Amino acid sequence: MATAFFVQATVSEGRQRAFRWSVANHLALLAVCAWIVCRFPRVGDLITGCVLLTAGIAEGAMLLGWRLTQLPKSQALEFLLVSPMRPSGVFLAEAAVGLCRLALVTLSGLPVLTLFAVAGYIQYVDLVPFLVMPFTWGALTGLALTIWAYEPTSVRRWAERLLLLLTIVYLLVGVLAGEHLARWLGWLPGDLGQYFILSVHAFHRYNPFAVIGYWVTEDWWIAWQRVLGVEIAALLVVLALLARTAWRLRGHFHERHYMPAVLEQGRKRKSPGDHPLSWWALKRVTQYSGRVNLWLAGGFGVLYALYIMAGASWPAWLGR
Repeated sequence: MATAFFVQATVSEGRQRAFRWSVANHLALLAVCAWIVCRFPRVGDLITGCVLLTAGIAEGAMLLGWRLTQLPKSQALEFLLVSPMRPSGVFLAEAAVGLCRLALVTLSGLPVLTLFAVAGYIQYVDLVPFLVMPFTWGALTGLALTIWAYEPTSVRRWAERLLLLLTIVYLLVGVLAGEHLARWLGWLPGDLGQYFILSVHAFHRYNPFAVIGYWVTEDWWIAWQRVLGVEIAALLVVLALLARTAWRLRGHFHERHYMPAVLEQGRKRKSPGDHPLSWWALKRVTQYSGRVNLWLAGGFGVLYALYIMAGASWPAWLGR
C-alpha cells in the first residue's frame, strides 16, 4: 500500500517540478564549487564540503520538512486516517518518499564529485562524508521542522521560552562577556563553569561543519571516528523524530481541524477586510513563526545602544 505514495509523487506535476528545480540548483552549486577548487585548490575541498552540507540542510527543509508540515492542512487526509492504513503508516510512507527524493538530489552530485576526485582536487574517500552528511543533516532538519509544527501549542510555547533563554545566554557570552568570559565563569559555583566551557568546546568541535572541516584537514584514518560518531548521533535523532512525528500526526490533524480556537480574554480577532484570501494566506504562513530572531535582533540592538550611549563610562569588566 505504501507504493501508492511513491506513485503519487512521481505523477504529481508540482512535486516533479520541485524535484527538478532542486536537482538543477544542486548541480549549479557544484558548478560553483568546481570553479572554486580550480582557482583555490588548497581550500577547495573544505569549501565544497561546507557548500554541500548547507545545500543538504536547505534541500531537506524543502523536500521533506515542507511536504510533511503541509500534509495535515488538507482535510482530505481524513480518508487515509480512517483507512486500514494506520496514521503512523501514512506518515512514514510520506516521510520515505521525501527521504528518497532527498537522497536522489544528493546523489545527483556524485558524477561531479567523482570528477573532482579523478582530477585530484579531493580524495576518493571524501565522497563518503560529502554525500552521507548532507543527506543525514538534511533529513534531521526536515523532521525537526515537522515536529515543531506537529507539537501542541503549549509545547511550542515552552520551546520558545527555552530558545529565548538560549538567546539571552548567547547575548551575554558573545556580546558582553567576550574576553572576560573566564573571569565570569569563575563566579559560578563548583565545576559549573568548567562544564559550561566543555559544552561550548563540544559544540564547536562536533557540529557538522566543524566535522567536515576536521575531515578535510586531517588524514581520513584519524578523522573517521569523529565523523562516524557524529553521524550515529544524528541518525539516532532522526529515528527519534520519525517516531515522535508519526505518533503525533493524528493528534495534530484533530487539533488543527476539530478543536475550537480559544481567544485570550480581551483580545479581538482582526477582520479579514477586503482581501480575505491574503488574510488567510498570511495566517497560514505565520502560524509557526517563532519570535527568537526578533528577540535576538532586539536584544543585540538594545545592548549596542546602551554601549554607544555609555561611551567611556561603559564598565571595563563588561568588555569593549
